Amino acid sequence: MIFIHLREGKLAKKRTILIQGGKIVLGQIVAKQDILIQGDKIRAIGNLKGHKADQLFDAEGLLVLPGAVDTHVHFNDKFMNTISVHDYDTGTRAAAFGGVTSIVDFSNQIPGKPLIQTIEAKKEEAKGKAIVDWGVHPVITKPTTKILKEIPLLVQRGAPTIKCYMTYRSEGLMVGDKDLRRIMEALKNAGGMLLVHAEDNDTIEKNVPRMIEEGLTAPIYHARSRPPDSEAMAIQRCIQLARETQARLFIVHMASALGVELVGQTRGDGYDVIAETCTHYLIFTDRMLERDDGIKWICSPPLRNPMIQEKLWKGVRDGRISMVTSDDAAYSWAAKLCGADRFDKCPNGIPGIEVRLPLLYSEGVAKGRISLPRLVELISTHPALLFGLAPQKGTLTPGADADIVLFDPRAQWTMNQESLHMATDWSAYENIPTTGKITKVFSRGDLIIDGDRCLARKGRGRYLHRKLDFSVRTSV
Repeated sequence: MIFIHLREGKLAKKRTILIQGGKIVLGQIVAKQDILIQGDKIRAIGNLKGHKADQLFDAEGLLVLPGAVDTHVHFNDKFMNTISVHDYDTGTRAAAFGGVTSIVDFSNQIPGKPLIQTIEAKKEEAKGKAIVDWGVHPVITKPTTKILKEIPLLVQRGAPTIKCYMTYRSEGLMVGDKDLRRIMEALKNAGGMLLVHAEDNDTIEKNVPRMIEEGLTAPIYHARSRPPDSEAMAIQRCIQLARETQARLFIVHMASALGVELVGQTRGDGYDVIAETCTHYLIFTDRMLERDDGIKWICSPPLRNPMIQEKLWKGVRDGRISMVTSDDAAYSWAAKLCGADRFDKCPNGIPGIEVRLPLLYSEGVAKGRISLPRLVELISTHPALLFGLAPQKGTLTPGADADIVLFDPRAQWTMNQESLHMATDWSAYENIPTTGKITKVFSRGDLIIDGDRCLARKGRGRYLHRKLDFSVRTSV
């Protein structure tokens, strides 16, 4: 049991909230405890029966979880001749309904502009709109010497995690291996981390034209044009670069069984290589791409077969995969329909920022695949630790931000377009029986979600200035 006592007379005159009777998750402990919020921070946890507060919430029968942290979202994302429908208004609203109280968004390098503009552009987009706290991953697409010299400045400005793509040459995003090495070295020296979208571009560029020429244009051929080996090949190459440079590497949206093995082996050898997977890889398989509406599930890397999916779950369970994110990429149905007759014309991405917590509870915890503390690690604690947000975010420890989710583990409901709050006019998560439902969400002590009501003031979300802690790798 956890008891953190209050000192009488030491409370400043800030608004206080007491959440009583719920089961908290703090580290590996799941226990019935109370939580006291003072202002925007967690003040105390323990048996606080009889303690007075300005506002009382009864959490009897509920789980009390730290707010989720989603470090992989694409807001206002311009890609394949369209733009995502989630911006800092609709995107952070959907995040809040999903129990997500902190997000980190990608911001592509602006041609001809200093790299620092990737942060400034997002600050302008978020102004007056964001309702949860947010940060930025700059994306380097043209790694000139001048651009690489800016990396220390980005780290100083609180954006120490930079992403590169090993594919999408025709979209102007791809960075070659030699440049990846240069970026890794610059980030290592500056105290940053490289995030890599790992797929072998040569394989994809060979497969796609051949399939189109042969008339193999249905959604399932998107997956077959980007086979698991092409992902594993790219993962192996960037891991080798990480071994040679001794830099920290983070592999985003991993969907390869061999990738899980490679990451596990590399971590076992003592190298700082970390990987995430995403909700959709754990929930769906490539069978969805065989449906008439298969364009809904076109994403990259693509969905895999059930055997690979089970190996991803195993990696999530045993720690070789450290996190699960949403990779929210919400394009309109009209945009997705561009790929109705040719898979290569369909914008790659699935809207999913809202569904991660309830689905991982329903398919993971409720079905015995993962424990409740492991769920909290995957979606809150580890993202905060690895991306420079701890101890402020990702935990219920006193002194942390009062980002708290009240969750009913017994609720039964159907997930679909009508029951979700994402801004897309379609849903990949349609008519899914779901166990467990979010009832309330607090962000820095403010009740922002109450059932189906969003109470948050637009623009209340703050920029997250992040600094990486390289001592935490062995714990994740």
